[in-house]
Amino acid sequence: MRVTRELALAAAPATLWTLLWDVPRMVACVPGCVDAKEIEAHRRYAARMTQKVGPITLSAMLDVQVTEAEPERRLTLTARGRDPVIGAEITMRVGLEIDAHADASVLRIEAEGRVLGKLGALGHGTIQRKAEESVDEFAARLRAVLPT
Repeated sequence: MRVTRELALAAAPATLWTLLWDVPRMVACVPGCVDAKEIEAHRRYAARMTQKVGPITLSAMLDVQVTEAEPERRLTLTARGRDPVIGAEITMRVGLEIDAHADASVLRIEAEGRVLGKLGALGHGTIQRKAEESVDEFAARLRAVLPT
């Protein structure tokens, strides 16, 4: 699956950048993320994701690695995990790019992922729709937590 979105946000790049590193606030923004903790500052995190996709509920611990961080400009991360109950393996890459526009920002989100196992057998269309819904929900939650 692959999802790309551009969000116009009423926040300066510095404000948005600070928010992206605020783990508790990001947990609240990411649909299905029920917990996350910093393992190594600005480099590695552990997160628990729970999502219902079609008739299947996925619950997996994810190892999240920051692969690129250019302050107030670009953040890229990868995540890998496995749901031991349903045997699904998840890999994803998320790129966030911030473009400055006066006192506002445009956040470009590029997410790519693969799901293997029973969940992957649901078909590309079902997984693609769930991914798009999740990115759109992330955007709505991010807007809601931005300082006004």
